[in-house]
Amino acid sequence: MKYKYRGISFEVKESDRKDSQKVAIFKDGTKIHFGDPDMKEYPGTSRGDNYCARSYGLGKKYNTLENIKNANTLSRLILWNCKGKKSMKNKQQIGLIKL
Repeated sequence: MKYKYRGISFEVKESDRKDSQKVAIFKDGTKIHFGDPDMKEYPGTSRGDNYCARSYGLGKKYNTLENIKNANTLSRLILWNCKGKKSMKNKQQIGLIKL
């Protein structure tokens, strides 16, 4: 699927690595593998909120929340629909546009 986030377009496919769930491919050729293949996502639930709160803390610590070419940020956007420390049901609520 193709997405656009803050003016940056990228495509998300299933990863060919067995330790990753998805891969994001950017126009410059950059590939970022993300997602645990053994973990199910539950966006918009308390479990999703717990994940978003934990990953938000990591993003703050390593200053990666604004960097779209980061596995933590991609997982928060694509798999869990995180907006801050909360998980949303709808991707439109977080500014991610499906093309």
